Amino acid sequence: MSAASASTRTGRRPRHDPRETECEILDAAEQLLHERPFRELTVQAVMARTGCKRPAFYVHFRDRHDLALRVAARIREQLLVVANRWFEGRETAADLRSALEGVAAVYVEHGPVLRALADASGSDATVETAYRALVQGFIDATARRIRAEQATGQAADVDPDETARALVWLNESYLREAFGRSPLADPSTVVDVIERIWTATLYSGKMLV
Repeated sequence: MSAASASTRTGRRPRHDPRETECEILDAAEQLLHERPFRELTVQAVMARTGCKRPAFYVHFRDRHDLALRVAARIREQLLVVANRWFEGRETAADLRSALEGVAAVYVEHGPVLRALADASGSDATVETAYRALVQGFIDATARRIRAEQATGQAADVDPDETARALVWLNESYLREAFGRSPLADPSTVVDVIERIWTATLYSGKMLV
């Protein structure tokens, strides 16, 4: 008798790779946060959306806060990949546009989740600390890029740290508002607006290549 047949006859779920189970739980949490506020993110509600038993949750996560932060970290990695088109690129105008388009696309996909986490940060200190750290990482990277472009005469003479903070928080708030709830804004229009703001702030009077 095969393992699959034995599993079917006994009614037990086939044993999964731990990484698959972890991803399944993360996917379930993200789906729930697409639909409900953070306060309704409970272990019971998440596990009801998986084929796993409740004890499997604690193999991978300490509690619902740890789960939420891991969801945020997974989205952060997607944002970082696309933002690096500008952070690490060499063609200012083209790289900036590409990075903003990529960031907007991530918000189109995950906007409700990011909105739920941002909303939760107002009343949950653990989530607030992690969410602000997520945003701060992009502020720091933006400030480094501004300094690098100022050194080559490409960027305007602005305060790198405060300008980066203003631009990144503007992006975060605007994109969350545009894509965090229905109806969604038009992504192309949103990117046009953000690009004009960044370009006017950083490259006013500069030749872009």
